[in-house]
Amino acid sequence: MANRVAPEFAIERLNRRKFINVVGTASLAVAASASPGFAAELESPPAPRLDPDAPLRIGMIGRTGHLGYVLNQLDTVPNARITAYAFEDGSWTFNSDGSSRAHGSGRAHGSGGGTSYNMDSQKQWVEGQSWSKMNPTLYETYQEMLEKEELDLAVVCLPYARNALAICAAAEAGLDILSEKPVAVSHSDLDRVERTVRSTGVRLSAMFAMRYAPSIYTVWRTVGQGEIGKPCLARAQKSYKWGGGRPWFYKHKEIYGSTILWVGIHAVDYLRWCTGLEVRRVSGFHSNLAHPEYPGVQDNAVVGLEFENGATAAITMDYLRPETALTHGDDRIRIAGSTGIVEAIAERGILELVTGEKKPHEIKLEKPDLPFFADLVGELRGQRTSLIVPDEAVRVTRICIAATEAAEKQQTIAV
Repeated sequence: MANRVAPEFAIERLNRRKFINVVGTASLAVAASASPGFAAELESPPAPRLDPDAPLRIGMIGRTGHLGYVLNQLDTVPNARITAYAFEDGSWTFNSDGSSRAHGSGRAHGSGGGTSYNMDSQKQWVEGQSWSKMNPTLYETYQEMLEKEELDLAVVCLPYARNALAICAAAEAGLDILSEKPVAVSHSDLDRVERTVRSTGVRLSAMFAMRYAPSIYTVWRTVGQGEIGKPCLARAQKSYKWGGGRPWFYKHKEIYGSTILWVGIHAVDYLRWCTGLEVRRVSGFHSNLAHPEYPGVQDNAVVGLEFENGATAAITMDYLRPETALTHGDDRIRIAGSTGIVEAIAERGILELVTGEKKPHEIKLEKPDLPFFADLVGELRGQRTSLIVPDEAVRVTRICIAATEAAEKQQTIAV
């Protein structure tokens, strides 16, 4: 039985399923059919999925990836609280730190076996967080949390290959879901995610938070306003430091997936979004030349994209940024259109525009009126339309799985 720290008080609960049945989900079907870049053009937000006046009960799953997109933005969402936190996948052979879940008979915890799992370290970590005053209930596995808790939103941050299973479990429990990307690392798992999300009618979003970076957001606005004419060619760069080491599962491709799926997915997402164009074919190359001790990861990769109108794009990504560099990452984007070019260097806060009428000049960076997490919750509460359309978590992941296949098979693949 999982260790559990009981909260000192309980919040008033709303029956979420009844609320969804009342408001319906028809408007989500409309939003799901939207093309890239269309979300902000919708005249009115979709019908609320959650009661905007009720507490937002969040169930966290795992500690891998960009937890800060939620935990550091709680104060931007009125009445949001971490109700419960689960750290492991009870159906998996491993814990998130790489230790084995097998014990005695070899069965995983939650299926009749047991582990010597140390919940004390997780409890200590929670107690050191500013949101610990919310007194979340702690669970060893997300399976037990989903069985026992009444929640509104599940936030999934597991080692990458396990995200898909947790997403499906949360969807079957009737919860809307925000997942670390990628939401799956194989076509079969992604198909299961798509089927489950559609059949349950829940809202799935991925952590494509780079759309909210001022540089990327301003490029999107600039292209959308017609400043460069018709997008014809795009380029993106994502370069990162390797650091002192990487998680243990970077040694295992079946868990890590690919650098295209973990790193390149951001660029695939924001190029598709900024150009307003859908991807129809992908190509790719990748390898590991500098970090052979982590054979599951690629430390350099290139992805080629062909958009539906014949426009093209190239994305480079690497873990080769020197440790002496002033910033951890170096993200860049350039879109050349029929009448101009816009180019941004994110870490330097530089955005330059040149057109047939104006010489190269810097333009002022803009930012969305709400950060990533608050924007999503605003849509769930029927108060706004999110910058991320409902079907994009699956669509962008599918493109990146295809690009990974293209790199491995040295083929061009239609998506």
